[in-house]
Amino acid sequence: MPADPSSPTDDFHLMLTVSLPVRWGDMDAQGHVNNVQYFRFTEQARIEWFDRFVPDRHHDGKGPVVAQTSCRFIRSIVYPATIEILIYCAVPGRSSFRHRYLLRDAGDATLHYAEGEAVMVWVDQATQKSTPIPERFRANLPERREGGDGRPL
Repeated sequence: MPADPSSPTDDFHLMLTVSLPVRWGDMDAQGHVNNVQYFRFTEQARIEWFDRFVPDRHHDGKGPVVAQTSCRFIRSIVYPATIEILIYCAVPGRSSFRHRYLLRDAGDATLHYAEGEAVMVWVDQATQKSTPIPERFRANLPERREGGDGRPL
């Protein structure tokens, strides 16, 4: 992830910040938050993002699925803590879009725990094939920015 995930060169835009408390049960025998929990944190943030921007995402038998996800662990999280997950969204393609996540300490924004990314694909649940992102949802996604010469930045 670039130093500034919202840089105009890659069309990612900060769309939401979600705060989550770390629970005692999130930790493992090593005394820090288990690596699987990082994916659960981003999942919860992603659900809050969907609830805010497209709450009716599955009403017509079509909707988003996670096609790929990744996490780069930077620093261990230890209970007690509250984390913030910054959700960046990229300019969408025909049927897919990407999220980037920055997990950081809620009390110290310079303390980064992890960075991640997810590729979401809009899928027709009956055919299990990709389908175009509906306009009602696309309207909530970032648009490609253009320079003075009309080319994408």
